[in-house]
Amino acid sequence: MRQFRRLPDASAAHPLVRRLFSEMSRQQIGVLDMAERAGIGEHTLKNWRTRSTPKIDSLEACFNVLGMTLTPVRRKDDG
Repeated sequence: MRQFRRLPDASAAHPLVRRLFSEMSRQQIGVLDMAERAGIGEHTLKNWRTRSTPKIDSLEACFNVLGMTLTPVRRKDDG
């Protein structure tokens, strides 16, 4: 495994991408390792922070690497 380097801020990204990068930092998994394990391109993953929105299957693959999954839940009504 490569040496972990702190990940850049993803504050402009979609909330799920922010959560992904937060969890990657917590588990000390870098972008190169994540891309390799999830089967996506390194630049694809980096671009999620500022330039593009991930496809659901790619995002889920990354969360699976972290031992997590995406699960739809019914929103609570505001009433």
